[in-house]
Order: sequence, then structure tokens, then C-alpha cells
Amino acid sequence: MKLTKRTIDAARYTGDGNARCVLWDTEVPGFGLRLFPSGAKSFVLSYRAAGRKRMMTIGTYGVLTLDQARTHARAELAKVETQGADPLADREKERRGKTMADLCTTYLDRHASTKKTGDEDQRRIDKHILPRWRALKVNALTQDDVENLHTKIGATAPYEANRVINLVSTMFDLARRWKFVPHDHPNPARDITRFKETKRDRWLTAAELPRLAQAIDQEANDTARAALWLYLLTGARKKELLTARWDHVDWDRGELKLPDTKNGKPFYLALSGPALALLRSMPRTDGNPFILPGRGPRTATAEEKAQAPAHLVNIEKPWARVKTTATLAAWREDPKAAALIDRLTEERTRAQHRNAPKMFIPTPPLNEIRAAAAAEGIELPRAIDDVRLHDLRRTVGSWLAQAGNSLHLIGKVLNHSDTKTTAIYARFGEDSVRSALEQHGARIMGAAGITPSADVTPIKRTA
Repeated sequence: MKLTKRTIDAARYTGDGNARCVLWDTEVPGFGLRLFPSGAKSFVLSYRAAGRKRMMTIGTYGVLTLDQARTHARAELAKVETQGADPLADREKERRGKTMADLCTTYLDRHASTKKTGDEDQRRIDKHILPRWRALKVNALTQDDVENLHTKIGATAPYEANRVINLVSTMFDLARRWKFVPHDHPNPARDITRFKETKRDRWLTAAELPRLAQAIDQEANDTARAALWLYLLTGARKKELLTARWDHVDWDRGELKLPDTKNGKPFYLALSGPALALLRSMPRTDGNPFILPGRGPRTATAEEKAQAPAHLVNIEKPWARVKTTATLAAWREDPKAAALIDRLTEERTRAQHRNAPKMFIPTPPLNEIRAAAAAEGIELPRAIDDVRLHDLRRTVGSWLAQAGNSLHLIGKVLNHSDTKTTAIYARFGEDSVRSALEQHGARIMGAAGITPSADVTPIKRTA
């Protein structure tokens, strides 16, 4: 029987119980109308693929017209006949699909693990991508989705927003190669206008350093305290210093070998007198080769930690505490600001609930102090909480420049990989580098109010 609109409208379920009831069309082989006890009607297509009999639903009658369903059925049958395809299996595969969580896992395993910035990729994926798109199918992510995320992050962190979009773009370029999406699938992170970026030029001034030095010495974490001083004295990159090992220290030459640097080549970091004195004063952890030892994952057993000793990883939290302490010290030097902070602290203490946690901190957050100062027209002294950890490296470069050292020598000290100056670096011997860092160490210690001497440890040890 050739299906028509009239026959379809008049058709009623005639099956036994819930048995399948189908009216087959004589115009298109395998095409029919399935009737349900509820009165619903759907177009179906029956075919054979790899010797198996298959039946797939094309769509609901009323949503699709008879002509639309017939055209779709012919197209699917053509795939079966000419390509040996199985449309139902393809549909099920697409419905299951791979999610953004699957793509992120593959990206971290196959790509990020080979990058020096893999930890940053992991952080951005955990913070921005997975919470928003974890269960979303990879091929369902749209440019609007990516642009909305870019805008949301950019409201407070435009640089971070740009980095996240660059990461998504790279992931989708690789997704095509890994067959998460078809080769011609559009990259949803393309053609999104990035936020304008201005190169940072923040470094610590001679006026700011004493307060920061005092705040570092007040930090309770001994390892983090030593790390911050080493950043100030050497200008080393964050990860390169965190992964430094005791067996790479050459005490006779006054050098620290950094085997895995950003430019992919080993670098011998000259150590000034204060830096060497600091290293000599630091205790070593049995079985742990790292200069800055860490505790390892919280879930790791004592045996696991012994087999795979860890280095310090989370230095951002101690650094945030140090910056807050230094900023409060700077503000308290202004009488009006000090009075405001005392008043807010007192109010916060009075409002403390008796069941508040023991770790309750009466001093209000910096943003709360800023808001109160703005409301009362009090101008706060310059804060230090805008200084990033990488700015300590900039501080070394800036202070070396202010001391009259050439840009090429500064590049040598900081292990810059600018190919245009590589040949010029060759003119500077290690003596020039060491001399520059010795002078820098003396200036840092002097500005911090510590007598510059190779025999003086630049940090105070806690009992």
C-alpha cells in the first residue's frame, strides 16, 4: 500500500498488546509508518547492514510530513546501498559522542604532558573548561559558547580569558586530528576578538622592598619563605626553581644547574653570596632530592611519598599571604588608613559568632578595606598585592638595569632565549654574570635592611 496523508490520518493501532504495528509503503522499500497504542505515529525505515536486519526511527508524524520522511528514507537507503553504511549505528555513535571531559583528558595525556606549560593548561581546564562544559558533546560546542566564556572570564581577568580561548582553539585543532570531530568541523574558538593586552612593567621599588622583606620573614612556611628569597636573589623562573635539586648545586663554582628550562637547554644559574648563604642555612629532607621539598598529594600514603618525593608546588597561597601582610604594613604607615583598619578590625571582631572557626582572622580582606576607604574618601598608600610572582623576576631585571648593566647582560642573567642576541651573549663570560648578581644581591639585602654579606643568611629561621 502506498502511504498517503489520508491513509496515515485514518490509521489506527491494530496490534496485540504492545506488539509492533507498522504500515509499509510500497513506493520506498523498507519505509513505513509505525503505530502505537497511545495513538502516536512515527516514520520508520527497515534495512539490512552487514547481514543484520535493522530498523530506525526517522521522525514523528506531524513534525515531519510524509514527503519529508520519504526523502530522508531514500537518502539513508542510498548510504546503505552505495557506502555499506549502517545509519542506525552512526546515529547511536553520534548520540553517545565524546564529551569535552573526554577531549580534556586526551589533551592532557597526549599533548599537555609534553609541554613545559602543561601545569597551566591543567589549571585552566579544571577552573574554566570542565565546570562549564564537562558533559557537553565536543561537536556541540559553539562559537557562542566559547565567546560567552571569554566574556565572563574577561570581566575580571582579560589576560586569563585570552589564554583560555587560545587553549580551546588548540584543543579543537587537535580534536580533528584525533577524530573527536570530523576533519571539516569548524573550530569554535576561531575568529573571537581577544582582549587588548598591555605588557606588564610591574616590579618592586626600593621603597616597597623593606615591607615585602619583612612580610616574607613573617611567613610561617619555611620552604615558601626560602623560595621567595631565592626568586628575589636569582630571578629564576617559577617552575625552574621549584624543581631545583640539591645534587645540581655546585658549591665550589657557586652555580645551580637548571636542566629543564623554558628554552629547552640546561642553564647554569650563578649564585650570589646571599643566595649561597641562604642555601647553606636550609635543612634537607631525608630521601627528598629537591631544594624546596613539598608534602605531595594529600591522598598519598607515606610509602608512596617515600617512593616519589615531591617538590613544593603551591607557592601561590604563601605568596598571597606575604603580599597581604606587606600591603597592610604599607597602609598602616598612613594614620588615617591605620585608624580605618583598626576600626574595621574591631567591628569584625565584635561581629564574630561564638561558633566561628578557630582560624577566624579579625583583619578584614583588602577589598573590604578598599571599599570602606573609598566610601570615606581616604586615599590608601600604594599596595603590593598587585605584584605577581613573575614580577619578582622582573624586579631582578629592573634592578640590574638601574644598576647600569646592559640589556644583553641582563638577558644572559635571566636566561632569555632571544635568538637575535644569542651571538652577543657569547661576549659575556660567567664572571660578568656573577658580578652582576653579586651587586644585585648586595642591593637587595641593603634595601631590605640586611647587611649585605655572603655569611649572612637573608631570612630569619623560625624556631
